Amino acid sequence: MDTRSTVDVAGFSRFAANRHPLWWGVLWLIMIELTVVSAFIVSYFYLMRSAEAWPPAGIEPPPLLWPSVNLALLLASMVTMWWASWGLNRDNRAVLIAGLSLSLLFHCTVLALRWREMQLFGFKWSDHAYGSIVWTITGFHFTHIASAIVGTAVVLVLAIRGYFNPERQLAVVVDTLYWYFVSAAWVPFYLTLYWAPRLL
Repeated sequence: MDTRSTVDVAGFSRFAANRHPLWWGVLWLIMIELTVVSAFIVSYFYLMRSAEAWPPAGIEPPPLLWPSVNLALLLASMVTMWWASWGLNRDNRAVLIAGLSLSLLFHCTVLALRWREMQLFGFKWSDHAYGSIVWTITGFHFTHIASAIVGTAVVLVLAIRGYFNPERQLAVVVDTLYWYFVSAAWVPFYLTLYWAPRLL
């Protein structure tokens, strides 16, 4: 005798209280990553308060131009990801594809600029505590941007193939959630790495 029970999920919204386990998984992943972000920032200020000079003598704080451009691109990519979701909810595949494509373009540009910026650092990660924390934070965020690009590229391919619709959009929802986190995480890093040594 079959004792399994079934649940009719036809009427569930993606905003229902009992969200999909993948949504909860990504949310908890973000919570863990927020702990890591917080730990990096606390470590930065701990090292700053413990140092005689920050940055060390002879080292200038990283220039502001490209990190500021990156910040603008990351915030713009959040808008284009929201636009992609908006299009999907209205069953507009062209808007979904355009929004995902623009978001990927913004993040790829950020990745290229970040790579160039890291090449121009006037110090190595092994030179001093300042170098270690700057390289660690920058590398951490660089890796997360790369992972967001890979995940969203897969979602874009599926969107082009017509996989998504207003009823089947879980992958877009969780990808957008992670994208928002990766983009927004640059704000505290930007303030810490580029403004704190100038203002404190």
